[in-house]
Amino acid sequence: MLKKVSLEKKLLLIAGSLSALFIIFSINYFLYIRNNVIDQRLCALVPRINFIGSIINDYYQQYLDGKLALLDAQSQAIKRIHQINKDNDNYIFVFKDDYTLLESINRSVLRNQNVKEVKDIKGVKLYQLLHTEVITRANGGYSHYYAYSKVSHEEQEKISYSKYFSPWGWVYGEGMYINDVDKSILNILTSN
Repeated sequence: MLKKVSLEKKLLLIAGSLSALFIIFSINYFLYIRNNVIDQRLCALVPRINFIGSIINDYYQQYLDGKLALLDAQSQAIKRIHQINKDNDNYIFVFKDDYTLLESINRSVLRNQNVKEVKDIKGVKLYQLLHTEVITRANGGYSHYYAYSKVSHEEQEKISYSKYFSPWGWVYGEGMYINDVDKSILNILTSN
């Protein structure tokens, strides 16, 4: 059967097959890189949130030592976290067991309001999800949900790492948008 096919068609078939293989390998390479970058960024959330925990713990210790009143210690901790959010363009959030949002750059209009019923764009009660998941994990953990990007205002998958500070009943964490990872990888791949 191949003897009847012209040389031109055989070459086109080979070129098409090689092109298809190249596309398959390129997609697999992109997905491999993407998963590695996501893993790296997720791992980077842990020390940042541990740092936020150390800030909260420092103000808590000042309260225990009698250097600050409870409300002053809490207020100063939130002010410091807010400044970190502003300076570093982070997505750090803090809310209480009663779902009062204490800090969030993305949802600043909801600050000092009850966010218990706030839903993500898929209908999941976001803060209840974060609270439930962090309470059930002893040392913090990751939560997956959907949110609108503060930059593009597009629906995006988001992953947050959060922890719980039990003396004050605070949930605190930081998230990253998966689309941000995809955009940075595409920029790297297309810039070379």
